[in-house]
Amino acid sequence: MVWICPICELGLEKNPKGWSCDNQHSFDQAKEGYVNLLPAHQKRSKNPGDNLEMVLGRRTIHEAHLYQPLAEALTNVVVECKHTCTMLDIGSGEGYYGGLIAKSVPEITMYGVDISKSAVKLAAKKYRNHNFAVAGARHLPVATSSVDLALCIFSPSTDHEVARVLKNGGHYLEVGPAPRHLWQLKKALYDQPREHNELRRSIEGSTLAQDGEVCYDKQLNNAQLQALVAATPLAFGGHREKKAELLEQTTFSVTMAFSWRLFTLSK
Repeated sequence: MVWICPICELGLEKNPKGWSCDNQHSFDQAKEGYVNLLPAHQKRSKNPGDNLEMVLGRRTIHEAHLYQPLAEALTNVVVECKHTCTMLDIGSGEGYYGGLIAKSVPEITMYGVDISKSAVKLAAKKYRNHNFAVAGARHLPVATSSVDLALCIFSPSTDHEVARVLKNGGHYLEVGPAPRHLWQLKKALYDQPREHNELRRSIEGSTLAQDGEVCYDKQLNNAQLQALVAATPLAFGGHREKKAELLEQTTFSVTMAFSWRLFTLSK
């Protein structure tokens, strides 16, 4: 088990009620199966992270297979990473990507952390055989040098924390939007839409092993369109009138474009 106490950083051991360390810090396991390892002093708000509406929007678009080509591409990347037994999904959301990858690579033990309690609760309910915790990326409650592969998809991470938890020779798979991801939606909402920034090409202490892009077009129905907008930062931006007009569309064609980088850590 890779979990450590977020207070004293000693290893956590499972007990009938939850988890505890040798310093007697204890953390109850929720009925859904996850553990909350986010201390109050690490919170910036009462309920940090994505709210339930955004999380449910993501689940809707994932169940509609809008992101399946990306998930399949990432699974192929992970399959090629030899000797991967322990995977940490940083910013795991409702568990979609980590769950699919672990299903295709059954020898992997999957751990997921997300600062959103709503997301972690959904993930733990659906993926009962995996391990989930409410936690932030700045202070991962994960043992040093305990992870073979760290996965970070559309989520911020902290390089020194990723390097700390990875084993020597471990891999870090970082995924983000390509410049023209959801470009048609941006054009519909903004007078002067901006492209996404390119993913970085290097991380200190690591080498770039592989990189690639996944790009395809999707035809959305109205329910999928509304869910996609609700699940992305576009929910909080754009002109109100333009957004109302957009969300009335019965069909909408959009480009899904992603970039990924696989780094290998050398300690």
